[in-house]
Amino acid sequence: MEIKETEKKIERFLKKTRLQWQIIVLTTVSVYGITLIYRLTTHSTTKALSYLRAINLISFVIALILAFTIFHLKRKYFRLRFFRQYLEDLSLKVSEIQVKEAAQNLTTFIGQKLKTVWYMGGALILLGVIYYWWTYDAWNMHVYFIVGLYSLMINYPRRDLFIDLPYIIHETFKTEQKVQ
Repeated sequence: MEIKETEKKIERFLKKTRLQWQIIVLTTVSVYGITLIYRLTTHSTTKALSYLRAINLISFVIALILAFTIFHLKRKYFRLRFFRQYLEDLSLKVSEIQVKEAAQNLTTFIGQKLKTVWYMGGALILLGVIYYWWTYDAWNMHVYFIVGLYSLMINYPRRDLFIDLPYIIHETFKTEQKVQ
């Protein structure tokens, strides 16, 4: 498989994942937007709940866990060093793997990790919306929206993250073929 074919495969992967990213962003931003419009038109006040402080603390802890998990996944999986290591491990595990299969395995794995990060970013936004509907306190909704949207934006499937991937794949399997 030539480098051009691998580049085309990566481009198809990017188009597919960008569509999925857009769906997640559009859905969560729409839910937030509908809630914000409701908030602005009704001028609701915070419910006097005896357990409001507990709900606030629980939602904050959940938001922190989501944010730190997103940060951890991003630092671990979305680097060229990880891509190279993944391909080297794959070539050691499966001795007769082809370049095409390796590219498919890597894009599938990275696609799953990207979606996990996006779902967590969307969950941050939805956590704020749920908190608002439960308490009518809009402050957390806005904060969680900003943090979740920021997470979604910085984890957009950019081409520059994957631009060297075809060369890494061919370099890894070219040296493997020479060794054997």
